[in-house]
Amino acid sequence: MTWVYAEAADGRFLLSARGHATGSEAGCAFISGILYALAGYLSNAEAEGCARIGRMKLEPGDVSIRAQGGERIQAAFDMAVIGLLQLEKQYPELVRVEISGK
Repeated sequence: MTWVYAEAADGRFLLSARGHATGSEAGCAFISGILYALAGYLSNAEAEGCARIGRMKLEPGDVSIRAQGGERIQAAFDMAVIGLLQLEKQYPELVRVEISGK
């Protein structure tokens, strides 16, 4: 099971994921794809001066992404969280998403 935690407040964003989608290579690939896409987007945005990455840890079974930014970063973060929520809806045995304040 992959446990995801998301938090956003005042232009600060945190997305962390722990664990593995055990028994499903496809599930693992889906989750990893979303997380790596967000990481790549934030890295590009930081290079353009649109974001500041506070932490970026991308290890198997242990992901933590902290960033700051405006509307562009909010939209990317929202897209990633929505994608993970869709995976949770379809594969509740593989991923669980917790959003701060919900």
